Amino acid sequence: MGKLRRRSLTLILILLLAASACRAPGSTRPVVKIGLAAPFEGLYRSLGYDALYGVKLAVRECNATGGVGGAMVELVALDDHFDPARAASVAREMVVDPDVMGVIGPLSSAMALAAQEEYQRAGLAFVTLATADALTPGNTGSAFRLSARDAELGAFAAGRAVNELGAQRVAVLRQTGDSLADAFVQAVQDARAQVVWDGPAVGDWLPALQGTAPEVIFVTGDALAGADAAQRIRETGLTATLLGGPEWATPHLVSVGGKAVEGALYVTAAPAPADLAADDFVAGYQALAGFPPGPYGAWAYDAARVLLTALDGALRTDGHPTRAGVLAQLASLTGWPGLAGPITFDAHGNRLHPPLYVYRIEDGKYPGRLVCR
Repeated sequence: MGKLRRRSLTLILILLLAASACRAPGSTRPVVKIGLAAPFEGLYRSLGYDALYGVKLAVRECNATGGVGGAMVELVALDDHFDPARAASVAREMVVDPDVMGVIGPLSSAMALAAQEEYQRAGLAFVTLATADALTPGNTGSAFRLSARDAELGAFAAGRAVNELGAQRVAVLRQTGDSLADAFVQAVQDARAQVVWDGPAVGDWLPALQGTAPEVIFVTGDALAGADAAQRIRETGLTATLLGGPEWATPHLVSVGGKAVEGALYVTAAPAPADLAADDFVAGYQALAGFPPGPYGAWAYDAARVLLTALDGALRTDGHPTRAGVLAQLASLTGWPGLAGPITFDAHGNRLHPPLYVYRIEDGKYPGRLVCR
C-alpha cells in the first residue's frame, strides 16, 4: 500500500472516529460542523492526537446537553502534517465546506501564518495557539489566539532570566525573522542587562557563542532545534542556563535532548493539565482517550468550547448558523471561563491578559515542573 493511500485511510479513520463521537444515535436534528487542523501523522502526531481528544471531549459534552442552538455538532479533523504548504491546503478544504463554521488550530505559528490568508478571505474563524506577532496586526476578525503573543512571551522570558535568575550576561540563539527573540532582547536591554551574543541558528555559531561566557542562553525555535542546540552547547562545557520558548513544550525536547536539557527552562501559555484546577476535564479526557491529557489537550478543549459557545450564540441570535455570526460572537466574548483563566479577545483577536508559565525539565520528564506562573 503506497504512502498516499495510507495517509488517505488515516484521514478517513480520523473523520469516522470524530463523527461517531459527535453525532447522537438516531438524531434527526440539524448538524453543523467545526474543524480541527493538526498533525496526525509524522513526528508531531502526538500533539495532534492530544488536541484531537480535547476537541472530541468538548463536542461530546456539548451534544450530550442538546448541541448548539438546537443543532448537533460534528467534527472535521484534517491532518496538516505540521507542514506550512499542507496547512494552507487544509485551510482551503475547511473553507469550501459550507457547513464548517469555525476551526480549531493550527497548533503553531508557522502553520497559522501559512493558513491565515485562506481563512481570512472566507471569513472563517480559527482559534489558534500561534504566538507570532505577525498573525494579528491588521486582522479583521478571523484569527483568535488563546496564547500570548511573542511580544508578551519574550518580555516574560527576559524577566525570568534577569530578575529571577539574576543573569547580567545573556546570549540569544534565534531563528530568522524571530519576533520572540526580538522581544526578549529588548526586554533584557530595558532591564539593563547585557546581550553578549545574538546570532542565527545557522552555520557554525558555536565558537562565537562559546567565547562570550553567558549566564543564560535563550534559544528560540522548536523542540528539535532546542534539543540539538542544547547538546552542542553542553558538549563545549558551557554551563549557562538554557531557556526556550513555547515551541519547546513538546515531548521531543526530552526524548531527543536527553541529559543536555536537564534543568532547561521554557516559557509557555499552555500549561500542563495537572497544574490547573481541572479534575473533571482530566477525568473526562482520560475516560475518552485512554491516556492523560497533555498541554495541547487542555488548550484544544478550551478552544473548542470557546468556538462552540460562539456558534451557539450565533444560532440563537440569527436563527441559523453563519460564519459572520460566529466571528461576531467570538469578538464579543468577555471573561469566558477557560481552564487556565478568563478569556476575552481584543479588537485584533489577541487574548487579553493571557496566562504565562515557566517549566523546568527535571529528572528527564516532560512537561517538567512548574516553577513560575
